[in-house]
Amino acid sequence: MSLLHTAVGIFTISNPIGNLPIYLSFTNGNKRQDRAIARSSSVTMLIALLLATWLGSDLLGFFGISRPAFQVAGGLIVVLIGLSMLRSEASSIHHDPKSVERDQNSAIKGIVPLGIPLLAGPGTLTVVIADPSAENLSGKLGLSLVVLVMTALVYLIFNAGEMLSSKISQSALQVLTKIMGLLLTAIAVQMLLSGLSEAFPVLRSIGLTG
Repeated sequence: MSLLHTAVGIFTISNPIGNLPIYLSFTNGNKRQDRAIARSSSVTMLIALLLATWLGSDLLGFFGISRPAFQVAGGLIVVLIGLSMLRSEASSIHHDPKSVERDQNSAIKGIVPLGIPLLAGPGTLTVVIADPSAENLSGKLGLSLVVLVMTALVYLIFNAGEMLSSKISQSALQVLTKIMGLLLTAIAVQMLLSGLSEAFPVLRSIGLTG
């Protein structure tokens, strides 16, 4: 899976546009405080995904899990998230809607639940850890750059939340979510096939996994 696929996967699963209503429900109209929430959520996402980038391979090794096995398992998880997006449903795998409501008045709501698990949840962490680029130093540096760019994009979208929410209708948001769900499902299937081809080279030799 290329870094481009990973970038698309991170953006699609974190879904900052689809999560705008949740972010706006945590704001109070005070520009400075609202910007602080956007900043803390994006920084939390950045730290979590960078930790996954640099420590993910070590964690897999510690638990004796091969990267192909993780790609297969991760592909299955991300497929479920993508299918939920295609149905315009909030995936219970990615976040718990009840926790969002419960933490409305939390002093650290930018960190929890916005940063974790809405932005950096099981899906985004899985996509980062499963990326084969994370197996070497140059790949980790490239992946870190992707994470940094995606995090900055999330911050910019949240920071412009009120303006964007007034421009995007609910029906347009649903269509956009379905399109992102389709892309995510395709990326997840590719992740699954890549893991299978690494685990079973014979599948690659007969052309079943490309």
